[in-house]
Amino acid sequence: MKKLSDKVYCYPDTLQNKYLPQSWQIFIMKNFIEKYKKKIEFYTGENHKSYHKMTTFQEKINSNPEIHGFVFYSLLQFCYDKKINTQLFKESVNKGYTVYLAREKVVINKKNFLKKKNDLFFFKFTNSNLIEIIKKNFGKK
Repeated sequence: MKKLSDKVYCYPDTLQNKYLPQSWQIFIMKNFIEKYKKKIEFYTGENHKSYHKMTTFQEKINSNPEIHGFVFYSLLQFCYDKKINTQLFKESVNKGYTVYLAREKVVINKKNFLKKKNDLFFFKFTNSNLIEIIKKNFGKK
């Protein structure tokens, strides 16, 4: 499958809209990927029912878009379920996509996935209090 070298899909964090509006998240993501000479082609996000399983992202991976990769506001987005969703990283990089995590300034691709896997696993543990606060306050006014 041919990938477009400079296009990425953008995924702001729905749960963090209360703390950081989507427009600011997109600004941060855009600035981060510009360092890698990438551009946002399309942006979407998980909804109130899909954020924990990331089903919207899963559907995009399955549709095999002709892009370079995906940019997320934060690795936190992969941590809203019971355990961190490393399977989505694995599926993405195995299909040739690169995953950019703007808040953490991390880039994950097929070459470095195995090295980063342990860091991904421990991220949820070391940020568990923050994750619980975000989840608890999601939807509250």
